[in-house]
This record gives sequence, structure tokens and C-alpha cells, in this order.
Amino acid sequence: MINIPALNKEGVELVDKHILAPLPGGIKDKVRLRLRYTKPFPPPDSFGEVQLILTNKTDSRIQGYLTIQPPADWTIMPGERLMVAVRPRGTVAAEFYLSIPMLPGSDPQILTIRLTEKAGLTALAYFDLRDGLLFLL
Repeated sequence: MINIPALNKEGVELVDKHILAPLPGGIKDKVRLRLRYTKPFPPPDSFGEVQLILTNKTDSRIQGYLTIQPPADWTIMPGERLMVAVRPRGTVAAEFYLSIPMLPGSDPQILTIRLTEKAGLTALAYFDLRDGLLFLL
């Protein structure tokens, strides 16, 4: 089967931006987390843009570090740790890039997000990225 991209009238490829909610569990009482990415992910050795949309659900500023742990054998750029600050009731987007391995497994492809402030762990969320793969083995 050949995958032919949809093009607009200017010949620019149309992409399907996908919004993904975290799996049940984790710690999400102070923030709302969503991932936005192009579906499907680009082929191996290519990087796809991913945005973590983070909404502060409190009346206090949140400031700390995001630790982003990609699924096994995936590559992340620019790195696994990003600094973030979100005003009360505000929303920010943290951008990073992921590359899939040559042969991603059919098991869950879990991306883990931790938000840590001086006081400790503020948020913990898990996202299964299998739905963004073009095919499953």
C-alpha cells in the first residue's frame, strides 16, 4: 500500500495534528497535560515535532523543570529536561522533537512527563504513543 499525502491547492502537504490525553493514573491535580503532534510520526532517522500543552489549574505560579522520558529506543531532542514557568491559570507549550526506532514494538510506547518544582514532584503523566505510528509490528 502506498501512502500518498494530501496536498492543499498550493501543493503544500496537509498534516494531521493529533491531540493526546495522558493515560489514567499519575499526578495531575495541579496541571492539565496534553500532547500535540503530527500523525503519523515521521519515519526512523527523522524527527517529528511534539508540543506538550501544559495548563496551570491553580492560582499560583508554577516554575520548575519538565523531565521528558521517551519510550525505549526513541530519540529526543533537544534533551530530556526543559525549564518551564506557567502563570496562574495560564497555558504554555513546551516543544521537543522525537524520532522513532527502526522497529518500534507493538507493546505500549510510553512517554513519561514529570514536572518538578523546588517543593518536589508537581505532575506525573504517561502517554502511549502507539497511535501515532504508521504501522504496528
